[in-house]
Amino acid sequence: MLFLYRLANGFVELEISGDNAEVFINICVKNGITLWYISRSGKKIYCRMSVKCFKAVRSAVAGSKVKIHIIKKYGLPFLTARYKKRYGILAGAVIFFGILKLMSCFVWTVDVAGNERVSTEKILTACEELGVKEGMKKHGFNSKNAGQKLLLKVDGLSWAAFNVEGCKITVNVSEIKESIKKNSEPSNLKAKADGIITKIDVTAGNCVVKAGDTVKKGDLLVSGVIENESAVKFVHSSGKIEAKTQREIIVSADYVKKEKVKTGKIIKKRVVDFFGLKIPLYLGCVNKDYESKFDTKKLKLFGSELPLKIYTRTFELMEERTEKLNKKQLENELLGMFEEKVKVEKIGDFEVENREFDEIQGGMRLKTVISASEDIATEDFLLFNTGN
Repeated sequence: MLFLYRLANGFVELEISGDNAEVFINICVKNGITLWYISRSGKKIYCRMSVKCFKAVRSAVAGSKVKIHIIKKYGLPFLTARYKKRYGILAGAVIFFGILKLMSCFVWTVDVAGNERVSTEKILTACEELGVKEGMKKHGFNSKNAGQKLLLKVDGLSWAAFNVEGCKITVNVSEIKESIKKNSEPSNLKAKADGIITKIDVTAGNCVVKAGDTVKKGDLLVSGVIENESAVKFVHSSGKIEAKTQREIIVSADYVKKEKVKTGKIIKKRVVDFFGLKIPLYLGCVNKDYESKFDTKKLKLFGSELPLKIYTRTFELMEERTEKLNKKQLENELLGMFEEKVKVEKIGDFEVENREFDEIQGGMRLKTVISASEDIATEDFLLFNTGN
């Protein structure tokens, strides 16, 4: 703190010479003048003192044989004196703080907090439709009304609030619990595949089938409508209906295999976004095959986000390569395609009952008949006609 105080008021570093340089120290002590960093080299004395004290000591040593030489000047008074005629610096400072004041009237960034299932992009898009976006004026913004309007625009939200902090708006949201939402809607259970029912475990709803029944895809298994003599009740059906299923899976491929592979060449293109104004930092476009990924970087200053973003799109160039397969290689290729299709359809454990490879024009086809024991129940929500 003492150093900052001295720097603000200004101080000088002195070289004292002469036959009786010590006289200078005595004069300073007698007049109550503070010195620091005192050192001696031969007959010369070096020290520092404030500008105010230096002005006083000059008259005190007048007439003596002591010589005083200023080695260096420190502090704010000397800095301002050096630049007082450089009006461009002052004008630049005024313009800078003026622009900063003007920009503080606008929203720099909009963030979303509290969402998991509902995407941030979906919420931000809805906010833009409501006029809540980067570059909007903060004055006149009604955060309460904006929160209510957002709930009407975005499905899956139970609560929303806009919190304005300086030049940043944070959209705080809460989502509807999926389990509560689903369990509150009346629904049936229908068959998602043909099969013979082997096991029934229904926890809610009216089961309309029994073990040993043969059902087709789309048949009703459990009804969400429960009727009695006095009333009709609608419930959310739940449970498992296991069945022995049989299906045929067909995959085909050509002997000439064409695939796109990465060449290792990467091209990056950047765009600067300032308050919604996008400025490209590149020329031309990519005309070749590629895979791309997108990255957004928000610039920060002293931990605070600026209304400046850099969008970077990275292009990984691809090229098409051709490979001619023999019969064994193509069979292995078809088997891999079959395994992938089984995973996509989520069949689970299964047994292969029959498998045939057939020659087709330019390639081969694999027909596989499989049987499995699986849960064939799938939800089908009830739709009500209100008459409107």
